[in-house]
Amino acid sequence: MYFLNWYDWITPTNPYAALLLGFIFTSLLALAIWFENRSWKIFFISLTTGLVITFIGVALLYSIGWYN
Repeated sequence: MYFLNWYDWITPTNPYAALLLGFIFTSLLALAIWFENRSWKIFFISLTTGLVITFIGVALLYSIGWYN
């Protein structure tokens, strides 16, 4: 994982770090939602929504040159 720096959780320096940390934070949030509701449907909805938003956000930032 040569693309990951210790400060990437604050401001990711490349799209791979942003995707990885977005997936980690989204998974933790979805897990917290599952513990609150105990519903797999709500868990997968929140997980899918978070991952799609993470992917769209990284793609948008990459397209405007944020990571260059």
